[in-house]
Amino acid sequence: MTTRFMITPTRRSRNFVLLLMLIQIMFGLLHSVQDWQTIPEEENLEMERQLKVINKPPIKSFKTDYGDILDCIDIYKQHAFDHPLLKDHKVQMEPKNIPKSIMEGEFPRLLSKNIKCPPGSVLIRRTTKEDLVMAKKMKALGLNHPPSSHLRTTNGVVKSFATVHYGKHNFGAKTKMNVWAPSTLPSQSSMSGIWIANGPREDLNIIEAGWGGDGHKTTGCYNYLCPGFVQVHREISLGLVLDHISVYNGAQSDIEIGILRDGEWWLKYFNQFIGYWPQKLFFYMYGGANNVVWGGSVLSPANQPSPPMGSGHFPKDGLQNKSAYFKDTQIWNEVHLIYPQPNQLVASSDRPDCYEAKLTDGVAPNSMDFYYGGPGQCAL
Repeated sequence: MTTRFMITPTRRSRNFVLLLMLIQIMFGLLHSVQDWQTIPEEENLEMERQLKVINKPPIKSFKTDYGDILDCIDIYKQHAFDHPLLKDHKVQMEPKNIPKSIMEGEFPRLLSKNIKCPPGSVLIRRTTKEDLVMAKKMKALGLNHPPSSHLRTTNGVVKSFATVHYGKHNFGAKTKMNVWAPSTLPSQSSMSGIWIANGPREDLNIIEAGWGGDGHKTTGCYNYLCPGFVQVHREISLGLVLDHISVYNGAQSDIEIGILRDGEWWLKYFNQFIGYWPQKLFFYMYGGANNVVWGGSVLSPANQPSPPMGSGHFPKDGLQNKSAYFKDTQIWNEVHLIYPQPNQLVASSDRPDCYEAKLTDGVAPNSMDFYYGGPGQCAL
């Protein structure tokens, strides 16, 4: 099992108004990812055409221990600039107004030190036919609203959640979460993340960051498959393997992620800003957002027992080193990161017999930790 850095843009009715990023555990779909070898010739030729559009000529390339090819691409020739709204876009190399203190500290390296692109280029994992097949298979699942949404069933796939909701105006958030590898069937998904959302229910703008077992239903793209996300980092690419997973009653593996608006909507991994979604791609998020949701969500066909969420254990059965969690979650107000007040948070689970949601006092003053998850095996 491997965990990868991923982004999943999903198109709605207005200019890619639904944009998602996730760090995703890919295992259920990988069992059949070689399906591209048996697809019809016409579809195979179409994938070849798509790959020529997505993968730009590299300045130099590297191969990882996991077999991924990483290309150094001219920053202005990356796939993002195939988007018609970004034709004359000028790249912003870093946030302008986010305090430098937010960028202090170290980040765990995902690659060997010799993998670094020269100035003027960015590191981008090369898209493969397997990625295109996986994107197609993701369409069988579904997630185009935050997990606490009123929409629970899509095309026979049922959603269940255990989340915390913050319903005040904001400009993003950051959190620390532990990473697990819940076991799912190829037709299921189990994910955890933080969602920033705004707009009417039928035409919602969403940005998501987190990890998940398997995928989302999209219009057919994740990572760099759709233009829009502007990569600026020379040493970190979306789609990289995160090979440290938490162990039940043992060592925990945390990641720190954030989505912070500073003119554009920036993606932060630990103290590094990887890139951003240009503000002009959004319809309802020019002035910030009115919802932040964090927690877990599962998707499963109605006729199958639901998959585990998080660690696969209820918080009531033990918290430390046993449950999935979010810690040190803070809201960005365009000036500071602040802890939300406890009375501003609503923890809920639509199926508490399957998945639990529990808020507790955090270590930092005024902070709240959130534990969630459960074994599933329910008829949703």
